[in-house]
Amino acid sequence: MLAALGGHLARLFISQGRMDRWLEEGKVQLVGEVMSLPALGRSFRLKPAVHFTRIVSDEIDHHMLVGRVKTREQLAALGAECYASSVLLGESAYECEPGFVGEVTGSALIGAGIQRLE
Repeated sequence: MLAALGGHLARLFISQGRMDRWLEEGKVQLVGEVMSLPALGRSFRLKPAVHFTRIVSDEIDHHMLVGRVKTREQLAALGAECYASSVLLGESAYECEPGFVGEVTGSALIGAGIQRLE
């Protein structure tokens, strides 16, 4: 999932599973908290995060989190608790996809478009 803002690459969510595959296939390089994508000529500073896929405790998503990505810091600020692929916020329980949010390092532009790595 890529998000563009004002012509600049703003954020990238990478699931843990995808990160594992990319590392195994040599598509990315990881040094500390910086991931490099040689095919795109981009580097991203990573933070642990989750992508909210569905609510499992209620019929209504009162916190409006389904479909959103939140970093662990943002979840802590909300008072949410993470357990593997689940997040509890108050009385609401969510199923999530663990991964990372990457913010582009430097002043890289999208250029001619977004390339997709599978």
